[in-house]
Amino acid sequence: MNAVPSPKTAREARLPYAALLCVVFLWGAGPVVTKLITIPPATGSLLRFSISIPLLLVIVAATDRRISWPTMRAAAAPGAAFGINLVLVFAAVQEATVAVLVVAVSLQPAAILIIAGPMFGERATRSHVAWTIIAIAGASIVILGAGSELRTSPLGAVLSLTAVAMFTAYFVLTRAARLTTAVDPIEWMTAINVWAFVSIFPVALFMSDWSDLTALQGRDWFWLIVLSYFTGVLGHVLMSWAHGYVEASRSSLSMLLMNIVAVSLAWPVHNEPVTWVQGLGGIIALGAVAMVLRIPPAART
Repeated sequence: MNAVPSPKTAREARLPYAALLCVVFLWGAGPVVTKLITIPPATGSLLRFSISIPLLLVIVAATDRRISWPTMRAAAAPGAAFGINLVLVFAAVQEATVAVLVVAVSLQPAAILIIAGPMFGERATRSHVAWTIIAIAGASIVILGAGSELRTSPLGAVLSLTAVAMFTAYFVLTRAARLTTAVDPIEWMTAINVWAFVSIFPVALFMSDWSDLTALQGRDWFWLIVLSYFTGVLGHVLMSWAHGYVEASRSSLSMLLMNIVAVSLAWPVHNEPVTWVQGLGGIIALGAVAMVLRIPPAART
């Protein structure tokens, strides 16, 4: 008979999943909060990291941590991808409704499965491909079901899909770092934020001017702080920590729950209602991607 795990062991085993639930809400609120900030994308992204980096550095110093050069070197590529992603998200929600962005994000778990498989020595099976097609069909129903509430330009669609591609790169590279090295989540996210700032600084310098800062209102600063400290620092540190305990298929599936939070919050905040057809499409997409992620990947020879 198997021994019954102690309450402490069971509680500790649930902690990563509790962290994921927090991340689902924090990240789901991200696009909704971003749309409340009425400043140019590059400026908003630069300010977001300018606000979050000092807090992370204080936490690193206060907890006697140290950001090593190997950590900084490993964080360069995912940090740049993360920074570019945020600029694209800021730009996308100015060109399209939040629903358009989260529909694009709903395809991310399948993309992670396809990309991460070869990286970790696995390959997708025919079942993976079939369920992925069904998931895309479900997402298409969400798009068509939005009707007049679906507002985007061709640029908005491109920005949304490119943002998803950049975040997928960040997600996969962070997962790889947590699997191969003993990376402290706070040290890792501090390095990520520094590289993200570096990657978007030239863009902000070229596309912004002083008038963008002087035009900021009090509520813009408030939502920037919320975005930086909660969606940014807290959400990403929790996700980086959970990466060390939760397999990629489960953590990437949480991205779909994030989309549900985003669409739900966009209804009362931005007056972007959800139709029953969209709900049906969302159920199909959610179920199909869940099937994709629950199928064990076949090992490569």
